[in-house]
Amino acid sequence: MKILSNSFPSVFETAYGNTENTARNLLNGLKIKKDNSWYLVGNLAKKGGVNPQRIINASPTENSYDLLFKAAMVTLANQMPNPVCITTGFPLSAYNAYKQPAETYLNKKHFLIEYDTKTFNNGGNIQHATFDLDVFEVIPEIVGCIIGLKKLLHYKAPSQFIAISLGFGTVEGGMVSEDGMVYRTCFSSHGIQYAVGNLQKELSRKFYLEMKNIHQMDDAFVRGNIVINRKRMDIKEVRKVILQQYYREVVSPLIRKYLSDADFENCEKIYLMGGGALYPELVDAFGEEFAETIPVEIVPEPEKLASIGYLYNSLKISGQFPGKCAGVDIGNSSTVISIFEQT
Repeated sequence: MKILSNSFPSVFETAYGNTENTARNLLNGLKIKKDNSWYLVGNLAKKGGVNPQRIINASPTENSYDLLFKAAMVTLANQMPNPVCITTGFPLSAYNAYKQPAETYLNKKHFLIEYDTKTFNNGGNIQHATFDLDVFEVIPEIVGCIIGLKKLLHYKAPSQFIAISLGFGTVEGGMVSEDGMVYRTCFSSHGIQYAVGNLQKELSRKFYLEMKNIHQMDDAFVRGNIVINRKRMDIKEVRKVILQQYYREVVSPLIRKYLSDADFENCEKIYLMGGGALYPELVDAFGEEFAETIPVEIVPEPEKLASIGYLYNSLKISGQFPGKCAGVDIGNSSTVISIFEQT
């Protein structure tokens, strides 16, 4: 079955002023109403907002989670029938604390969402979408990544391996055996935002950054350049130094603490997943440390893997009805929604 994955930045800002005809489609023109206020979400917030942001690792009880989840549901409008089967999750560091609130939130089962289609359609209007949940499950994000990895590799993954997810808010990982995660080896700590924050501190020593928030700095970090005082600056070299420092002082000590020589003897490969796996500097740091120990490989579509794993988990709990399944990864950098292509 072919998988379709869409994503939008996990940021929002209260909407003011005219927003008509500011986007090319629904995914890029998300404008959601919550309580008595309208919010720009995702790319529309990045383009039309002044200070779009969200709380890192937000609780399901907070407004940011509610807005991003409802925005994710709106992207499914007209793509699949009700009721929908959904799997979502959280990093290991937040999973135990957030699982129950998330289940309480999803147990409402019925969501009425008001959104504005005038952002991308001349003949658009205010629309109301109704979404009903059939069954759902909340699982650890790393488990979702492992499910997705095994499916994308058609179960040709080694029987035992090490999975490391390099997310914006959290880096986490551990050893995977034939039976699943070996929780003795599981770790979780600061994600790529740690490195982005250090870049912001370093640049702030010399330049006025116009009060850019961490998400706006992340965009520059990804691009490898930033405009300051109307001059475009290449920051690839400082990014390389900062990512090497991040690996040396955050990631490597975690691996040393939680994974023993015996674990490496029993594993055949390290798989890197999450958006951080797209940084060559970070991948090279893994390769240098483990050149004589174990092969290191980037998984297919690392930034989408958790959502794809959630989708396959939804397929399992739905009783094998692909047309009603979705995987929703409300990440700190992006929200990714995966469904099976309808035939």
